[in-house]
Amino acid sequence: MSRGRVVTSLLAILVMIVMQTTVFGSGGIQPFGVAPALVTLAVVLVAPYVEAEYHLLLGFTAGILIDLIGSAPLGLWAMSLTVVAYAASRLSRQLAMSSLAMAGMVFGLTIAGQVIFVVVSTIFGQDTIAQPHVVRNVLLPGVWNLALAYPAMWALKRVFKPTEQGWAL
Repeated sequence: MSRGRVVTSLLAILVMIVMQTTVFGSGGIQPFGVAPALVTLAVVLVAPYVEAEYHLLLGFTAGILIDLIGSAPLGLWAMSLTVVAYAASRLSRQLAMSSLAMAGMVFGLTIAGQVIFVVVSTIFGQDTIAQPHVVRNVLLPGVWNLALAYPAMWALKRVFKPTEQGWAL
């Protein structure tokens, strides 16, 4: 495992955090009132490129950064994205990582991450499960991430493509 892949994965996650908080943040682009969960998308899509231990660290780091930026109590997104990173790491090793399998994994793990966040935040007194549009807020990020999965996969394949070392003519 090269450190470059871990750094590149962290940069990809940071780019998604910036996009999620600016472009798709409050007052930004939110189709049907719900934005995509770009950080979850990045955490899931870097799974085949980094080792499991680093992937868990990346998931936790992404979650803690979202917690620091957002208004949720510290640690809720960190718990959710760490579980998502663990599941993505395990599933990426199990599946053949075809594009269809990866898209299904993105959809399923995005919804799982949203459900974990809702349950954990309700346990910690945020009353998230009692919100009027909780089902919409859980399902639509999965749909948006599914729509964005192929362009993001293409970009990550380009970034993580092994470069050929040789002499230029």
